[in-house]
Amino acid sequence: MSSRSHRAIRRTAALAALPLLAACTAPGVSSDQATDAGGQEEFAPASLDGVRVLLGNDDSMRAAEEDGSDGLGLYELRSALCAAGADVVVFAPWDYQSSMSSAVSHSGSFGLGGHPGLPDEYADDCADASGQGAVYGVCVEDGPCEDGSPSATPVDAVNFALRHGLPELVGWDDAPDLVVSGANSGPNVATQIPHSGTVGAALAGQLAGVPSVAVSASIDDDLTVAPETYTAAAAFATDLIARLHGADLLTSAYLLNVNHPHSPDGEPAADVRWTEAGTGTVLLPEYTGEDSYELGVTVCGPDTPDCLPETKENADSTALLVEGAVSVSALTADRTYASGEDPAEVERLAALVDSLGSS
Repeated sequence: MSSRSHRAIRRTAALAALPLLAACTAPGVSSDQATDAGGQEEFAPASLDGVRVLLGNDDSMRAAEEDGSDGLGLYELRSALCAAGADVVVFAPWDYQSSMSSAVSHSGSFGLGGHPGLPDEYADDCADASGQGAVYGVCVEDGPCEDGSPSATPVDAVNFALRHGLPELVGWDDAPDLVVSGANSGPNVATQIPHSGTVGAALAGQLAGVPSVAVSASIDDDLTVAPETYTAAAAFATDLIARLHGADLLTSAYLLNVNHPHSPDGEPAADVRWTEAGTGTVLLPEYTGEDSYELGVTVCGPDTPDCLPETKENADSTALLVEGAVSVSALTADRTYASGEDPAEVERLAALVDSLGSS
């Protein structure tokens, strides 16, 4: 199946899931019901001047598709972070790598390729920072990346950057202050999270001891992510990162998974929810044919066989897809059940996110 077909299936299925999720998920928790850390703390944004950011994604760094599904969100996020003073360097897959989760290459050579020509509005982003706004695409090639070169995975790109690219090619002697992945073309919530290359890249940062954030933008009625939604997601994520920085809540103890709803006017959504990763099934794979089997998807409804219903009241899928709110969740690479989070820190995270929503 072509990457274009894969993208179309993912978007069509996600859009079709919206009304069904309303029937099979529990209502979300409103802002005024969220945990409040004493009701007194203010979460003002801190300056991001000089904060070193490794930016990746799973959509590639080429941004060659007309609908922007192969990297436009990355450049919008890069632009917002650079405008806020951050020092941003991109190491991202050479080609489309959606749904690669935490896949890695175990042999071969990596090559690098640059963008053939960034649009004028992105060309000078971070040009005066120490990393000079460098953008690298990573491929599995014994030589420079070319059209048709096999792409490295999202995790490959992050690992290469942390272990070699940033110190040897950019001159950063220390690890970056932050790994950011996105902004992804389409949401990453509930049972879709384990498949997400966007989240996988952020997990690679967390596993390396670097604070990490994954950012995703939701689809519109045309089955694509509107450019304005990328802009809104980038603005929200940059403001959130600045507030986390000011509150000393940028830590590798967890990564934050941020999903922004469709925003036709480019403005951040008014409603922001502190959520948990949902456990209800959103999509199931289906296979049709004989001898050769075409991959498709089944959208889960309340009575769809093999689909688990959502049981969490504050699930990310409910907040984003049903109620149109920004969803922010804390995830970790530690898959041990009930591993010991710090309740006080989690309460402060919830309070910070809640302070950004409607009253």
